[in-house]
Amino acid sequence: MPDSAHTLVLANDLLEITRLADAIEAFCAPLAPGPKDLFALQLALEEVVTNVINHGFTDGAVHTFTVELRTRGRCVTAVVSDDAPAYDPLARPEVDTSLPLEARPVGGLGVHLVKKLVDTAHYERRDGRNVLALSRTFGPPAGPL
Repeated sequence: MPDSAHTLVLANDLLEITRLADAIEAFCAPLAPGPKDLFALQLALEEVVTNVINHGFTDGAVHTFTVELRTRGRCVTAVVSDDAPAYDPLARPEVDTSLPLEARPVGGLGVHLVKKLVDTAHYERRDGRNVLALSRTFGPPAGPL
């Protein structure tokens, strides 16, 4: 399968999460991903996009941002780009999951989860935009059901 790309423009509205999941599924379909790979990518992007929507734009205005999906072989890269204030989610301290729940600080579990679900994650601030790239290499194509 040749490499491909698709850019999705989303509004800062949680109703966009369903559209995002559907777009990921359709984009990845030619790769015939196993359910674990597809779910991991969808969940990682759902977490990132939810954070952009809930925490990135605090002025109450309508904003748009992009999620670009690209394939190279069986590797899918998703690049989330927004013009919210600068924020590097990957710079958060690691979460100590061995602590009891009541001893853990609030926040950070979503970023921890994203890091566990993808193979690579990279953040940069470029031209006034947050640019977060996540990549996951899918296993062999899923066989027929």
